Amino acid sequence: MIFLIYKNRGILIPVFLIVPAIGFLILSGELGRNFGGYFATESFKQIMIGIGFLISFIWTYLTSEDFIIVDGKKEKIEMFNHFFYIPNKTWSYIMLGFGILVIIGGLLEFFS
Repeated sequence: MIFLIYKNRGILIPVFLIVPAIGFLILSGELGRNFGGYFATESFKQIMIGIGFLISFIWTYLTSEDFIIVDGKKEKIEMFNHFFYIPNKTWSYIMLGFGILVIIGGLLEFFS
């Protein structure tokens, strides 16, 4: 049994991670199948997963804060969105770091 510790929008962190990574993995598979060459290499797949992490970073960062409209103006409200006791904004930076590292790893694998 899996226990997920979350609060408010924290439950969306796995979705923010998995959806772009799988989408870019499917895209890299289709590019490899249709065009071959560099698109069929493992380093290209790794780079595409890294790009998926970067998209996850953007998606999580933009949805990490909550706003309401009061008298026609947007106001930030304090909602604590956590996943495993880590705030969503921190998760976005974790995804950014993983994305950069995975892309660098793919590039190093390609050039070696």
